[in-house]
Amino acid sequence: MSNIFSIGLSGLQAAQIGIATAGENISNSSTAGYNVESAVYSEANGQATSSGYIGGGVNTATVQRAYSQYITTALNNAQSTNGSLTASYTLATQLSNLVGSPTSGIASSITSFFSGLQDVSNSPDSSSVRQTALSDAQTLADQINSAGAQYDSLRQSVNTQLTNAVSQINTYSQQIAQLNTQIATASAGGQQPNQLLDQRDQAVSNLSQLVGVQVVQNSSGYSVFLGNGQPLVVSGQNYNLTTQASSSNPSELTVAWQGLPGSTTAAQSLSSAALTGGTVGGLVSFVQNTLDPAESQLGAIATSFAAQVNSQNSLGLTLSGSAGSNLFTVGAPVVTGNRNNTGTATVAATLTNAVSPPTDNYTLSYSSASGGTWTLTDSTTNTVVGTTNTQPSATSPFAAAGLSITSSGTMNDGDSYAIQPTAGALDSFAVATSDPSAIAASAPVLVSAATANAGTASVTQGTVSAGYTVSSTPTTLTYTAATSGTGGTLSGFPPNSTVSVTVPGSSSPQSYTIDAAGDTPVDYDPSTGATFTITSSTTGDTNNVSFTMTGTPSTGDTFTIGKNTSGTQDGRNALALANLTSGTSFTDSQTLTNAYSNYVNAIGNTASQLQASSTSQTSLVTQLTSQQQSVQGVNLDEEAANLLQYQQLYQANSKVIQTAASLFQTLIGIFQ
Repeated sequence: MSNIFSIGLSGLQAAQIGIATAGENISNSSTAGYNVESAVYSEANGQATSSGYIGGGVNTATVQRAYSQYITTALNNAQSTNGSLTASYTLATQLSNLVGSPTSGIASSITSFFSGLQDVSNSPDSSSVRQTALSDAQTLADQINSAGAQYDSLRQSVNTQLTNAVSQINTYSQQIAQLNTQIATASAGGQQPNQLLDQRDQAVSNLSQLVGVQVVQNSSGYSVFLGNGQPLVVSGQNYNLTTQASSSNPSELTVAWQGLPGSTTAAQSLSSAALTGGTVGGLVSFVQNTLDPAESQLGAIATSFAAQVNSQNSLGLTLSGSAGSNLFTVGAPVVTGNRNNTGTATVAATLTNAVSPPTDNYTLSYSSASGGTWTLTDSTTNTVVGTTNTQPSATSPFAAAGLSITSSGTMNDGDSYAIQPTAGALDSFAVATSDPSAIAASAPVLVSAATANAGTASVTQGTVSAGYTVSSTPTTLTYTAATSGTGGTLSGFPPNSTVSVTVPGSSSPQSYTIDAAGDTPVDYDPSTGATFTITSSTTGDTNNVSFTMTGTPSTGDTFTIGKNTSGTQDGRNALALANLTSGTSFTDSQTLTNAYSNYVNAIGNTASQLQASSTSQTSLVTQLTSQQQSVQGVNLDEEAANLLQYQQLYQANSKVIQTAASLFQTLIGIFQ
């Protein structure tokens, strides 16, 4: 009777555990991270009798959770990649929305400014027209400053998200370490604590969505590492991350490995290679690959714009007759010393050609080996662009990548400085004057043909280039026709000057060195026309002045080169300023408007590419999640069937016990 009772009781207990397990599955069917559980049964040891071994019932060996390490790892990796793409895409879309379309915002303001200068060229003496042009300049400056503020705001948003993500990473790392300890303690009795295992796997899943990690499972639990091998969790110990100001840009935060909680040692900055995947990886990637390059490119456009306008304005005369000065100001390259520097050096950098500034950022580093070497590295492409073994100084600057670098003080081995050529241009861009008369609308030179000339030749009014001089004494050129054939010569150019003659269609000008008397003849072919450029090394003589002659002059015809004395009625330089809109001086021979359009389109394309990648990755996550749920998730239909099975098992075993009790009572009755 005892054996029948024990067999029935073991079956009853097994049915109870089965019902409880099914109920647990049903109750947690919507619980995040829950893995479906099932009772595992084994036959109890039998008892030897003369009639053979009689069974001892059933044992419930364990309650086992369904878990696939392969699928879980694949899903965690996919979620990590998806988290990175989502973070990058979200921010890139914000940036694209802030930038707007290629024809609005800054592009529209550039067009309005140049249109205003066109109006000035038509009415150079009109104060109201000049004031409108200056107002257009201020509107453009406000637009560029607003763009700078938007970049600053977006960077601050990244900093906030990065700080929050790092805080969550530390929380999950601590949770995983604590669960490792709890699981080890709970497992000492021989059974796996399924609830704790589920919690640990869910914590790893949450962590992988924040940063890409590698998980190694061993006898002491999970060990979790970053991409570069830095540990976050080892057994029951967790290691913290922190954020700190970037050594290359103090307005940006970078992630650093702090070590054990409470550690006072200096945090180790982590490279982007260590922070791939997850929200953190996406934020870091966005800053490095989208935000910083885009800001530098727009800063380069603003810098080039200011340089071109200022350069052209300096070639004209204001309403007061003085040489034009800068209409815009823009900040110089930003140089930031690495926080780990031990030397006392101060480094400065200027642009060698502000019209076509570099769009990448750079790092100047020093090595004491081989007598000392200064190396300039492109931070964007990570390529060396120049080296020098001579300390850069004001008298001997280090020139490379469009930069002129100087330093003072002492650089120690390993010291480095980040150089951002145009990063500060947006916030610092400003109109340099509030005086409308400062627009140098007129040209300083006037070339004219004598009214008594008998020939058909005509000349342009002349242009000047940087470093020009127009002699206070007019220069008179006289034409002499050839005695035979076609053509002739011009004489009377400034003594000791050099005259370059460029024929249309030719890229190789012919040069003439004028003698001390100024009598050297310069050839002119009426059938082609020519452009003459005068350069002179003699102070006060006409220098860097050009004009074009067409037609056929007669012998004795004269042409005068002198100062422009009708400046208030001359808008030639304002027209030259307006024509900058179609100039191709910017990088890669782009116009300013085309450069801005390309800048906007590049950001839009980046956002579109990230969207496509994010959509594809989301689809992969969905597929893997479905695959995981098919193995580890709760199927309510199956659980309903299990409940019915265990209910029948319970009822059947109850009947066994009831039968055993009835037999026992019958046996007792025999002896009464």
